[in-house]
Amino acid sequence: MRGLKKHAGTKETRGAEDAGTAAWRSHGGGALPAAAVLAARLQLWPRPSRPAIGRAAASPHWPEVARPCRRGARSAGGASSRARVPAFLLLPPPSSSSTARPGPARPRFSMLPRAAELPPGASAGPGRPSSPPAGTEEERPGPEPRGRAMESLPPREEAAGPDGEASEEPESGGRRWGAQHAGARELAELYSPGKRLQEWISVILCFSLICFNFYNLLFYLRLEHTPSIIVGIFAGVITADFLSGLFHWGADTWGSVELPIVGKAFIRPFREHHIDPTAITRHDFIETNGDNCFMTLVPLANMAYKFVSFSPEALYETCPWECYVFALIIFITMTNQIHKWSHTYFGLPRWVIFLQDWHVILPRKHHRIHHVSPHETYFCITTGWLNYPLEKIGFWRCLENVIQGLTGEKPRADDMKWAQKIK
Repeated sequence: MRGLKKHAGTKETRGAEDAGTAAWRSHGGGALPAAAVLAARLQLWPRPSRPAIGRAAASPHWPEVARPCRRGARSAGGASSRARVPAFLLLPPPSSSSTARPGPARPRFSMLPRAAELPPGASAGPGRPSSPPAGTEEERPGPEPRGRAMESLPPREEAAGPDGEASEEPESGGRRWGAQHAGARELAELYSPGKRLQEWISVILCFSLICFNFYNLLFYLRLEHTPSIIVGIFAGVITADFLSGLFHWGADTWGSVELPIVGKAFIRPFREHHIDPTAITRHDFIETNGDNCFMTLVPLANMAYKFVSFSPEALYETCPWECYVFALIIFITMTNQIHKWSHTYFGLPRWVIFLQDWHVILPRKHHRIHHVSPHETYFCITTGWLNYPLEKIGFWRCLENVIQGLTGEKPRADDMKWAQKIK
């Protein structure tokens, strides 16, 4: 701002102002450009020299506005102590509704002839449409509003099908997957209070036995067992990953929800998960881990029986084996919780994200491969370590071919039936 005010008093600025004033007067005295008005409002307009004021005041477009001068300054005539400045520097810019100032009219360029003024059928030039026939200009309807145009479209349920008859829209609203899918809603309704009670009992018994067995393992551990314990824990994780894939493959590929006992209890969640993959993220801890806790009750009870009935010497010798079994049970119990984390993208603890990033447990990006229809690969969901080698050797396809050859059943037939359900 200081630089601009200092620059306003130079000869070049005063000469430019005189030239700009003359150009503005020759233009007709209309509304000043917006840039000049903005500069005047920000007090960036250079202070005019006195000769320029005298010349500008002679024009009717420069009304006289008196302003006190500095002390001791005299006007060009010597009699007046007040200077004249342009009015647009003090007045607000004219609004669009105000009338134009009197003065010579601005020059207007002659417009090109409109296409409607051409003779009927004559061409308006290359790349332009020819004029319409006489009498059709008034009959042509104008642009229809968007809302009215949308109302004129036929409803979706009344659209004609391939046979010319009206086709009915599915009740699912056209959504292929998710909670609004008809099959997903029907499978979710099969979750009964009896199933809930079984899950509660399984979770309570499972974690009670885990605490009891873990305490006894710590009591019989010795330092010389360290190498065997490390190998046993690693082997337990590998075995849990393979068993999770085997059970997952079996429930996804074979069986039906209509099977007695196991259908609604164990196969139903797998069918629902393929139609609505995010449903598992809406399940609580009991519903998520109830079935896995139920499956580990027998080996946990067997281990607790050994700790109660076996001698200390026998338990000391079998401690590495018990560590392998205990690691296997822990990872099988947590498999479905790890599976739920692989579908959760918001609100995960940092330590869970760390384990996923380092592929200690099933990563989220890794598990997406399984959810590509028809869900025929990457079945291991504990750590996912065995997915690539098993897929490389074609392990699951070989098992499917053997079972299909022996039974004649088609793999994933029931899964596709629920996926295609629309009512």
